[in-house]
Amino acid sequence: MSLGTKIRDFRTERGMTLTQLARKLDVSPSFLSAVERDIKKPSLIMLKKISSHLNISLSYLMTDSRENTVTGEKLRNIRKGRGLSVEDLAELSEVPAEDIANIENNTIKPTLAHLEKLSAALNVTIRYFVDRSSNGTNLGDKIKALREKHEMSQAQLAGMAGISPSLVSQIENNITMPSLETLDKIAECLDVETSYFLVDTNNASQYLSSLSPEVISLINDPKVQAILNAVRDLEPGELKFVLNFLEFFKINRKELQ
Repeated sequence: MSLGTKIRDFRTERGMTLTQLARKLDVSPSFLSAVERDIKKPSLIMLKKISSHLNISLSYLMTDSRENTVTGEKLRNIRKGRGLSVEDLAELSEVPAEDIANIENNTIKPTLAHLEKLSAALNVTIRYFVDRSSNGTNLGDKIKALREKHEMSQAQLAGMAGISPSLVSQIENNITMPSLETLDKIAECLDVETSYFLVDTNNASQYLSSLSPEVISLINDPKVQAILNAVRDLEPGELKFVLNFLEFFKINRKELQ
């Protein structure tokens, strides 16, 4: 997926017209159109503005599309790990079975609509598909390290979590991704919060260092800490509502002030 295509697809997803985004960026619609058609390349400063207004990471926009697209093997592995046939996944995701087969065979590139539907059906984030593989510690490594720290065998963890030893092995070897329900059970067995497995701890210090002193001060404020603690206890549907509201506020902050 090219840079221009990413910008156009996310702009459309956010419900913004070309003119509306151009106005926010303080550029002409013709210039933005040329960017979306990959005729012109925006500056880094412009990319930062685009990522801010579209609420997507700058790293995603800048990553080479050849390294940052879903691979057939990745989709096939997680589909089989869920015990789904191509037809089953097509029914769950409303993505045509032919498209799924072609994506798995790397004969077509998935669209943003494909990724949204497939990620929802497979209970993973779009980031799972579009981000490059990390050299840091991933979910399977974290589970294995904690299991060994607790001196548990894969069979023992499987028995406690109510899943099969083969599934534990597949998860630890990063062949498949567990469902959120399964991850909750594993986290409980290993005496950690589920969020421990979902947060990229390798990027945490880098992320914190990128925050302004004002934001860091706010995070340390007891009132903000109370809000963060409350968010931690929200149900998935409630958290999604809060995130959607924050996204709405970010897009419309000028009109709301």
